[in-house]
Amino acid sequence: MKKSLNLILISALAAATLSINAGTALAAKAQVAPTCTGCHKAEGNTLWGFLKGGSQTDTSFQVQVDNDVWDLSYGKDTKLAKNLTTIKELANGKIVMVKYKEEGGKTVATEVSYKTPRGYSSPDTVIEVDDLIALLKKDPKAANYMLLDVRGISNFEEAHLPGAVAVPNYRFDKYKDRLPKDKNTQLVTYCNGYGCGMSPGIFRVLTEGLGYTNVKMFSGGTPTWSTTGQPMYTEPEFLKYLQDNGKPDSYVLVDLRSPEQAAKEHIPNAINLPGADPKAVFEAMPSDKKARIILYADSMDEANKVSRALKVNNFTAVSTLNGGCAAWKAKGYPVVSNALRTEITYKAELLPGRISVDEFKKVVAEQPTDKILLDVRRPDERAKKGKVAGTINIPVDTLDWRWSELPKDKEIIIHCQDGPRASVAFDVLKEHGLKVRSLFASFNWNKDGSYEIKEK
Repeated sequence: MKKSLNLILISALAAATLSINAGTALAAKAQVAPTCTGCHKAEGNTLWGFLKGGSQTDTSFQVQVDNDVWDLSYGKDTKLAKNLTTIKELANGKIVMVKYKEEGGKTVATEVSYKTPRGYSSPDTVIEVDDLIALLKKDPKAANYMLLDVRGISNFEEAHLPGAVAVPNYRFDKYKDRLPKDKNTQLVTYCNGYGCGMSPGIFRVLTEGLGYTNVKMFSGGTPTWSTTGQPMYTEPEFLKYLQDNGKPDSYVLVDLRSPEQAAKEHIPNAINLPGADPKAVFEAMPSDKKARIILYADSMDEANKVSRALKVNNFTAVSTLNGGCAAWKAKGYPVVSNALRTEITYKAELLPGRISVDEFKKVVAEQPTDKILLDVRRPDERAKKGKVAGTINIPVDTLDWRWSELPKDKEIIIHCQDGPRASVAFDVLKEHGLKVRSLFASFNWNKDGSYEIKEK
């Protein structure tokens, strides 16, 4: 009996020692990320930090706090932020608050909440269009600024502001190494305008997460910029994508150089309309003011002058090929000689990879077995506004590690609220080899959960 009692006492002492050691180890870990200390102070069993990339499962996740990584488990008793059903619905790098307890040798989350986008409510966080135009006339290195396009890569390649660097909000972990090391650099973000949450979403990460001290949002985004007559730049990758996947008459490619230069070497499918006569270029354009027009010349300034002339005449989808024919060739893309188009035969078509509103409605109505309807909005949006029948929900900013939940033998049809997030999701899933199309349209939700869809 005495021997048995001794064993019990030894076991109890060992367990107590392990518990003390575990508690000491946890206490030594940072509980408040340095960038969170302005608002939060350390308190018992509470963390303020960032979700660590791709660690989220149905039962566990990791939080980065300064140089320490916390391994946490959770279950049905964990209180999650409103409308969350799993931590997998939260993105990498999301700023989170976690309350926890020690149980059975594990650190168990008892409550998890996260910070939402900042919004445009504070005037000191916003830059107006005139100020942005003035800023972009300065040399970025001399003036110590960087313009960030926080939309998706395909949106950026299609048309972006001059000098912008792509750092997508919903794929931030993948591209954050493009940010400057100097935390005092002026960062200006833009997305798809006032109704788009991408700039507000990344603003909080840049300031509260990474400690950048001078961040502004261009709240008007690409819609406002397009009304100024200022140029938009198209990357060679987008034009090549059009050529490989689209129809030749779905866009107008204009070589603005002299007839001799253009004939000698030009990009396939181009028509030569010398930029020295902007009026002649304008008069040759199709009657559809929404026609996609891509201009190129040896001089970006020359191409931009023609772009402005078209924009002030109400053409809404005009862009300049960034770097012209030289940049096209530098990518290894083909050029041809004496094969210029002799006339413009434009016919409006959806971009490759897009689905029309009518076909989307048909898929929703018929629910074919060879297709999956994917809603990439946040869970709280679905709960507040409504959802399309038959859709599954994976938020766009979690797709980089949750894409494998989708079947490879079916076509994935993606929608969001207004189109841009669906475009980002399209990028992600195409990279992983899935068959996919996206809907670029806006949803108007009624109180009864019904909706109307407006194509953009």
